[in-house]
Amino acid sequence: MPITPLEIRKQEFKKSLRGYDVHEIRAFLEMVSTEVENLLRENASLTEKVSDMDAKIGDYRRMEKILQDTLTTTQKAADELKSGAKKEAETIIANAKIEAQRFLKDAQTELAKTKEETKMIEHQKLLLVAEFRGLLESYLRLLERLEKK
Repeated sequence: MPITPLEIRKQEFKKSLRGYDVHEIRAFLEMVSTEVENLLRENASLTEKVSDMDAKIGDYRRMEKILQDTLTTTQKAADELKSGAKKEAETIIANAKIEAQRFLKDAQTELAKTKEETKMIEHQKLLLVAEFRGLLESYLRLLERLEKK
């Protein structure tokens, strides 16, 4: 059973003929009582500090858990964003390839069409030259006949 400073102060001893000096005992008991009182206050203060520290540790652990959860969530979001960006990039590249093939096909079609038109123009040129030559030759023959008359 714990003893209190008040119990130390109130403690009475039997008097005997050859006993200790009463004033000395009272002074010692007062000193012990004061020291016990100080120790009890210090113990209460330290107990309160330990309780505060335990509460702070609990708070820090909760904050750590929240930070860990936030970090995990952020990492997942970053991974999803990265994955989405990669898929979008792949889609853009695939669309660009399709578009490039379409442009190439259109250009090849246009080239073939231009070549065909060029052949037709050359053919028409040849026909025109042949027709013009025929016309000139007929005029030349006509001139030669007119000169002979």
